[in-house]
Amino acid sequence: MLDFIRPLQNLLQIKPVNSTDLVWRLHSRVTVYLLLFASLLLSAQQYFGKPIQCVTGGGQVTESTMNDFCWIMGTYVSKDPSFVLDSTDLVKISAKIGNIPEEDRSYQKYYQWVVFILALQACFFTLPNILWKVWEGGRLQALCEGLTSPIVPDQWEQCRKKKLVAYLSAECPQLYHSYLVRYCFCMVLNFGNVMLNIFFLNTIFSGFWMNYHPAVRALMAFDFPAWNRYNSLVFPKMAKCDFHFIGPSGSKQNRDALCLLSLNVVNEKIFAFLWVWFIVLAIVSALNLLYWMVLLCSRGFRLWLLTSQLQPIRAGVVVRALQGHGTGKWFVLYQLCRNLNPIMGRELLVGVSRVNSNNQKTYRKQKECEPDFFTMAPDGMLEEDEADV
Repeated sequence: MLDFIRPLQNLLQIKPVNSTDLVWRLHSRVTVYLLLFASLLLSAQQYFGKPIQCVTGGGQVTESTMNDFCWIMGTYVSKDPSFVLDSTDLVKISAKIGNIPEEDRSYQKYYQWVVFILALQACFFTLPNILWKVWEGGRLQALCEGLTSPIVPDQWEQCRKKKLVAYLSAECPQLYHSYLVRYCFCMVLNFGNVMLNIFFLNTIFSGFWMNYHPAVRALMAFDFPAWNRYNSLVFPKMAKCDFHFIGPSGSKQNRDALCLLSLNVVNEKIFAFLWVWFIVLAIVSALNLLYWMVLLCSRGFRLWLLTSQLQPIRAGVVVRALQGHGTGKWFVLYQLCRNLNPIMGRELLVGVSRVNSNNQKTYRKQKECEPDFFTMAPDGMLEEDEADV
């Protein structure tokens, strides 16, 4: 079993530098891990045996032919939720499902696609993270290289500190702005991704979110008879299959079979979990978007959040460090300070604050020393200009 999950271990490794938040990692790492694990689990026949086995009762159609036909073409059960398979006696079950009118049939044709559906969903959830990694370009990792340890490392020397302060003090408003905009875009994409996957499953399983609600509710209430009743509408363990062929005399022949769908024992639990997980993920993602909207609209909230990362530090230092720069500069400093050792983060912010303060003093001195051409001009020239006016 350890060999089975070893390829997925890298998804859950804790990284020293993270350019995303917890909700983002629930999308790009936890959800992707769950979907890939479920996909690999369903493709491992050594754990659950054959995906379908049909009882034909002998005759011209062999069991292997019937299994392949029913796997490809799909099986069906009754749409009536009161239709309960409460026995493993094949005679009783056959009598119970022996006569289901066409209008009362619910077909299942998704069996061979479940593994691919889960793998495709994993690709959907990893796409925003890949897009962000391409745009981010490892910038934060390079800035924090070797500076995330709780103990101040030896390489934290004056030269490295000056380089970081110079980089953070540089006037790059467009770069900082695009960094923030791209992050917010990928965050919105994560939320849209959850809604897309809910719609996707609902389409594949013919109203999955409405039809499966009674089953999940019964499971949470530990009402297992109701769980089996409603769950069998979407993921039946026993279903019927009809095979039509031409007999020796040219007339149409029908051979029906009762099929055991062993993988649905796993499918029902996987999709019951995904039903709850996607709803929770959508709610958490919506709340996270609301949080970021408040954060981007409130300057005081942004200052408090950055200051709280570097306690103890005076609020005036943070204000001077951000003075003259937009929200994009705050976001870069916030990303950096929440990954760095707090001591180094404070020193960096103090350094940026001093540079900004010195730049403002230099700018004021230059303004005071600028010549006034009207006062320095000869009287005659000034009078001539005024005469022209």
